[in-house]
Amino acid sequence: MEDRFDFLNMQFFTKASVYPGSLGTFRYRFQRTGWLETGSIQAWVYENTSFELAQDVETETFPWTEEGVEALRKWLGNKLEERGAEPYRIPFPAARPLQDGGDGV
Repeated sequence: MEDRFDFLNMQFFTKASVYPGSLGTFRYRFQRTGWLETGSIQAWVYENTSFELAQDVETETFPWTEEGVEALRKWLGNKLEERGAEPYRIPFPAARPLQDGGDGV
């Protein structure tokens, strides 16, 4: 099985302290605190909405070490398998409500 999170490594988390991402409709977010080898990485997975509006949120914290990053990759892989993902798409054209005898399109 392809590791969809193989890009995550120790150096990846030096790029920013907060990193949101997605694989289609599978949403995730990371927040790093501290320093390499002594800090931690908190990860969230949530439904296909903004992080601020998400209600079905799961979170876990991992040490910012080789072992912690490996555990994070496995956790994300398991969550992706549990929650699933579909290609992201916006329904088009969006139907409009009928108003004043309009045709709804």
